[in-house]
Amino acid sequence: MHNTGIFHWYGYVQPFEERIKQIKESGYNYIMLWWEDETYPNFIDRRNLINIVKSYDINLDNVHLPYNEINFLWAEGIDRRNKVDEIKRWMHECRDCGAETVVLHVTSGNNIVLNKSSGYKSFNEIISVAEDLNLRVALENTEMLHYLKFIFREIKSDYAGFCYDTSHDFINGQSCGDILDEWKDRLFCVHLSDCDGIEDRHWIPGKGIVNWEKTIDMIRETNCRSFSMETFPSEAEKNLPPNEFLIKARNSLLEVLGR
Repeated sequence: MHNTGIFHWYGYVQPFEERIKQIKESGYNYIMLWWEDETYPNFIDRRNLINIVKSYDINLDNVHLPYNEINFLWAEGIDRRNKVDEIKRWMHECRDCGAETVVLHVTSGNNIVLNKSSGYKSFNEIISVAEDLNLRVALENTEMLHYLKFIFREIKSDYAGFCYDTSHDFINGQSCGDILDEWKDRLFCVHLSDCDGIEDRHWIPGKGIVNWEKTIDMIRETNCRSFSMETFPSEAEKNLPPNEFLIKARNSLLEVLGR
């Protein structure tokens, strides 16, 4: 039996607990969270989200940390200091609430020259905190893969690993699987979705150009515990009820997994 998971936001405006309940009822056994307070229709402190997930007897795959102004990690001065401290605060919160793995973007944008010395200092400090907390940090591939590779080469730690996003890797001339092959020995988790090679569409697996046979074969060589998706309805699927979309997405995932 395959462990299947999905991000807790899958394109429908619903109360948080309703989404968790429908994910569980649709056959998933893992869920991924975003570390931010819920505000609609009622306020839920982010520190309560993991307990709610566990109350529905579903496993937590990972928690995605916000990535606004993430390039400050590669800056100098007070901006870098504030961003590192903010991430460390989130890491402490996540670990206190029972998370074992958090996901973090390394950079934002493309064709930007960043200060590698500052970036190294930031990520080295973040991973040192991760080691103290016994919290794994999965660094996600976006654009500018050379900065991700730089961090992987410079920081060797059991707590610094890889979150592989398929859609990110098959748009705008990215590596189309090569980055996963290069760093699969450090893979912690995945964001699975499909795309058209032009934009990050978050389609269900099988609708776009991602080479699923190659991708799934490589993931199976790793210790990744769940085939988890970050996927939303396409234009043609937006009229589906939420539970029908969730079931369709899981069935599409099972198809590329070979059932």
